[in-house]
Amino acid sequence: MGELLALISAVNWALSTIFARRAQGKAKLDPMLGLFTTILVNNIINLAALAVRHVVWHPVPLDPAGVVFFFFGGTLNSFVGRGLLFISIAMIGAARAGITKSTMPIFVLFGGVFILGERLGPVTWLGISVVLVGLFLMSFDAARKGGVAGLNLNGKEASRFHLAKGIFFGIASAFFFGAGNISRKAGITLIPDTVLAVAICSFFALLTCVVVLLFQRKGRAMLVAAKNMEFNYAMSGLFTSGALYTLFMAMRHIPVSIANSITATETLFTILFVWLIKEGKKEKLGIRTILFGIVMVTGTIILIAG
Repeated sequence: MGELLALISAVNWALSTIFARRAQGKAKLDPMLGLFTTILVNNIINLAALAVRHVVWHPVPLDPAGVVFFFFGGTLNSFVGRGLLFISIAMIGAARAGITKSTMPIFVLFGGVFILGERLGPVTWLGISVVLVGLFLMSFDAARKGGVAGLNLNGKEASRFHLAKGIFFGIASAFFFGAGNISRKAGITLIPDTVLAVAICSFFALLTCVVVLLFQRKGRAMLVAAKNMEFNYAMSGLFTSGALYTLFMAMRHIPVSIANSITATETLFTILFVWLIKEGKKEKLGIRTILFGIVMVTGTIILIAG
């Protein structure tokens, strides 16, 4: 069950990424304001979910340590990690940023094993290894093809210094994504309530984002962005919420190392959705893309079977 939920989370992350890319290309918003919009949508959805939860389920006691873990999980992942990824995409394009983000499961794997003490069997290690190999091959192949995917949002090839900065931001985003998910896993063991966990993490992420925007004197711009919400950013926030709920439910059943390795197939789903929505009538999927996709699917099947 946990593996299936992680796979559904990957689909939602892919859709969230597609709409975020569309928004960055159309809205021309500051990446931080775009991030604020997506997190705001997350919190609106969470309020509705909390209202339903209050009626349907019995309340779960708030463990102080769990709240602290969720604070770091929400801040590091939803705010710092996602914010750095948005900056990386704006600087060096989606394909190159995707390569750097694809290192995230490695950070989670080491954190899960050495910090949380998760024990993984030989079959699990094999499945994770196969998924990661397919992920890296597909990411590098996407960037190798060049074209629009290798350009920044201004449609120009990045300079070496600019490229180095974009890669740095991308790797930093992967690290903070991983650290945030480790903290979330620690929190969900203390407060085993998915709706409450997502709500706490998203609230702290929104609070941190608002504080930073106010510090940057973008309070008025923030209000304008909230009032005139850009459709694609709003949709990105909607699918991000779906990804978060299914990811938290998955982490209640399986180790965070496995959950994040499966959600790493987001890259495969992103390529498939982009091909179906935008490029399906223009070009066929390359043989390498199909082969690398088969590798990732094989790794996922090994994890689920194991």
